[in-house]
Amino acid sequence: MKVALAPVAFADKGVLRPLFDAYQIAYADLTEPARAKGSPCDDPWFDAYWIEPERIPLWILADGERAGFALVNRVSPSGLGCDRAVAEFCVLPEHRRAGVGLAAARALFGRYEGVWELKVHRANAPGLAFWEKAIGAEAPAYHDVLERPDEVIHRFTR
Repeated sequence: MKVALAPVAFADKGVLRPLFDAYQIAYADLTEPARAKGSPCDDPWFDAYWIEPERIPLWILADGERAGFALVNRVSPSGLGCDRAVAEFCVLPEHRRAGVGLAAARALFGRYEGVWELKVHRANAPGLAFWEKAIGAEAPAYHDVLERPDEVIHRFTR
């Protein structure tokens, strides 16, 4: 299977939005089941991905078919600063467990060099395992894991 990344055009923003909302709800089910912060779909930064140049919306493609998305920015979860951060990363359920996510993560990291960061909530056990594997596959020169009470932040150099 060929996995690639492609920019999400402004014209496709309406195609991405329902996928993004479903992803946000599923993620909130893991990390915030009581919804103390309101609707997970009230993301104030979604539209900024087509306005601010440091925010990059990407499709994950598997054999040319949309298999998910990645949102990349420069917002450092650790507060230490980074060149790129994985803000959101979603492989659609029908494409999971086929190597799409790992191939997409490697393509993403290979696309941009520098210091990367990403945050994973501890309640997301599959995400914790996935990102350990994906980052390990890159064999980064530097990899630090910052342990927080409810989350783990990976900081590494690509």
